[in-house]
Amino acid sequence: MKTITRNNSPLTDETLIRLAQDGQEHAYTILVKRHESLLHYVLQSYLPDYGARQEVIQDAFLRAFAALSSFRGESKFSTWLSKIAKSTAISRLQLRRYAAWDSIESCMRDWESDLYANELSIEKQESNEVLQMAVQKLHPNDAIALDMFYFREQSLEEIGQITGWTIPNVKTRLFRARQRLHATLLEEGLQAEFFA
Repeated sequence: MKTITRNNSPLTDETLIRLAQDGQEHAYTILVKRHESLLHYVLQSYLPDYGARQEVIQDAFLRAFAALSSFRGESKFSTWLSKIAKSTAISRLQLRRYAAWDSIESCMRDWESDLYANELSIEKQESNEVLQMAVQKLHPNDAIALDMFYFREQSLEEIGQITGWTIPNVKTRLFRARQRLHATLLEEGLQAEFFA
């Protein structure tokens, strides 16, 4: 597109604004090209990301052109446009602060991750219930030994002090209790390795 000139000089912003108000679209295009780099510079400290800046600049031009009739010329057009761009950038940053929107891909990853974690939690809970039922089927002394050692995390010495068993007796009872639990879990059709 060739630059519109009058008397061999480029049109001023004021002239382009009047032409734009008269509905001449080429005037809008010239104003955008003329001031776009200035707005990038002005918004750099607000929005370091080029793509975000470009979106704000487009919004700022749309707002400015919609409000062009309110431009009174008390300041330069570039100053007025810069204020609109800054205001648009600040509004965008505030919206992000109070209503942060994640991308659909990010939301799906989070949802899948939560779903997987919930499935594991449910499986673990179900497995613990099955394990507790299997432990209850054991001889009471075997159940006590397993419960104290694995679930309550007591040492062999502590188990011996509580039950009155010797340490070798506690070790033997734990070994045999694990074997019986393994057999019980196999009878239930469960993979005993999961609980080993």
